[in-house]
Amino acid sequence: MKRTLLLLAVAILTLSATAYAAKPIVEIPDTQLANRVRGALHATFGATAWKIAVTAEDGFVFLYGEVATEPVRARATEIAAGVAGVRGVNNELSVAPGG
Repeated sequence: MKRTLLLLAVAILTLSATAYAAKPIVEIPDTQLANRVRGALHATFGATAWKIAVTAEDGFVFLYGEVATEPVRARATEIAAGVAGVRGVNNELSVAPGG
């Protein structure tokens, strides 16, 4: 009886440890990640998103190009950072003169 209870306890501990174990970070290929960020930018900014070039390297996203205002520049960073798989954002966007 003690042996059965011991085996049952070990089985429960093993199953619960597996259920609560840290999940591995899923790495997304850079081209796929850049495309996801482009899609998110397009969904927010519409046709003006084509002015924003996006590249990715090892999960880090780089934004290039020109936007109309500083709030748009800041929002682009927030959008990119919110995409699953993005580890960081380097925003190299410039603001158009007068923006």
